[in-house]
Amino acid sequence: MKSLLIDPRMAGVAGDMLLASLLDLTGDEECLPLLSKAVCELTHCTASIEALETTSMGIGAIKMHIGLKGERFASAEDLAGAFKNISNFMEMTPTVIDKGLEIISVLAEAESAIHKEDFHLHEIGSVDTVIDIAGTLWLLDKHEFLEGHISCLPVAVGNGVICMDHGEIPSPAPAALEILCKRSIPIASSPEQFELATPTGVAILACVVDDFIKVYPTSTPLSTGRGAGNATLKSSPNILRIIENIPSHENNEQAVILETLVDDVSGEVLGHALNEMLDAGALDAYITPATGKKNRPAHLVSIMCVPGEEREMCRKLMQQTGSIGVRTRIVDRFIAKRHFDKYKVEINGQKYSVRIKISTFDDHLISRKPEFDDLVEISKLTDLSPRIISEEVKRQCFLPIKDSNERD
Repeated sequence: MKSLLIDPRMAGVAGDMLLASLLDLTGDEECLPLLSKAVCELTHCTASIEALETTSMGIGAIKMHIGLKGERFASAEDLAGAFKNISNFMEMTPTVIDKGLEIISVLAEAESAIHKEDFHLHEIGSVDTVIDIAGTLWLLDKHEFLEGHISCLPVAVGNGVICMDHGEIPSPAPAALEILCKRSIPIASSPEQFELATPTGVAILACVVDDFIKVYPTSTPLSTGRGAGNATLKSSPNILRIIENIPSHENNEQAVILETLVDDVSGEVLGHALNEMLDAGALDAYITPATGKKNRPAHLVSIMCVPGEEREMCRKLMQQTGSIGVRTRIVDRFIAKRHFDKYKVEINGQKYSVRIKISTFDDHLISRKPEFDDLVEISKLTDLSPRIISEEVKRQCFLPIKDSNERD
């Protein structure tokens, strides 16, 4: 399975930068001629689409040069129709076409949410929007990144003022900000007085990225692609980087640990807090006895959550415990693969179904354990303790587990 990391922390993201970086990464020579032919034959435009070598502050990259003559799209339906025609001409699969239509829908919903009754497509209603989306998806699909795993670091959005049809508006653009908010995409600060994240670029990320992370994952980089934007920035190269990599292990993923030390909270409150955190989606929650300030007995409350959810989890932890401060840190964790097999066991002449959780790591067996809830149910029916039933399940099913004739 291929793995791709998108790094827009330096210069943000735009549709043409994504397309250019993928062309640089893959060295693909088929995409642009096919895309140019599709645009010229299926729209009322003439198009010249080129990938040019350039430098930004001395760093080499690929920059798109798109020359268009033709009308703009008046509605999201027209934009979607043009994308359908071009994607069919390029022989994209139905799944990839649906992904492109999702991107256009995200763009349209963002514009609609901002403009209410006065809805129109603004800058995204151009053929180059279709070119960016179609070219990016075609390359991601052809080179098997869509069926792999795509991660993205925080997106630099820039500062300054953007001149639009509605006047001068602070960066980021309203449509880009709407998508960032709705999809909870993390952003990175930048001193650049310039729009760095465009609505099209952000919409593509929202629909193709599997997870947004905050630091480089533990992995082995294989190759990089660099896509340049059109502007000249003051403090950094105007380049989007993408990296093809090999994850350190398929069983490895990142998590965030939240910790707070409390010395004035009762056991009832702490127990309830753990239940609330787990119900809210925490990966794990536990309490460690500790000694706090002034040598007071205290409790260290630790919560593990998915990256991107730590702010909401911190708020909830503070509400539940009354703590006024929470520490966070990013950790790697290794997870054994787990699956359930169902078996039939005979107890006192009666057969019962029981699930057995089988855990493996690097193809090595780690554990085989009867599901306790099933043991409890059998216990109620047999008047035997779950402990005794567990021993009987292991005796009947584990030796040997592969040859059991009672397997469902």
